[in-house]
Amino acid sequence: MNFFIDENLSPSLAEALNHLADLCKEEHTVVPARRFNGGPGTPDLEWLERLQQEDGWAIISKDRFKKGDPERRAFEQAGITIFNLGKEWNRRKSWETALQLIRWWPCISREVLKTSDPMLYELPWGVKETLKGRRLSKK
Repeated sequence: MNFFIDENLSPSLAEALNHLADLCKEEHTVVPARRFNGGPGTPDLEWLERLQQEDGWAIISKDRFKKGDPERRAFEQAGITIFNLGKEWNRRKSWETALQLIRWWPCISREVLKTSDPMLYELPWGVKETLKGRRLSKK
């Protein structure tokens, strides 16, 4: 599985996760938005459309969408699994965020490997054994 790390998370964190993923048997690849897009500032709907054209992507983001937001609808209808970091993540420093995402990684990996349907997971700050999500529409 390929994980797209949105620009609202550090590209250095994405690169570190990619290196750590090399140690695991699941063979995930973690790609920062800036590398995927060739630089910063690409509108979400543009890269989302590019991700839709390929199979095997999941998104990790800290986007805070409002109910009824057209961008939120586009994400939910893209047919791609999304791990959205809850609002608690916004109050944390970079090291705390990195450590917590690494703690969550086994669960994140397990979730993307067990279902082929696109899902939306709201990732709370506190790590749990299981993660609840809801099915999204397929593209």
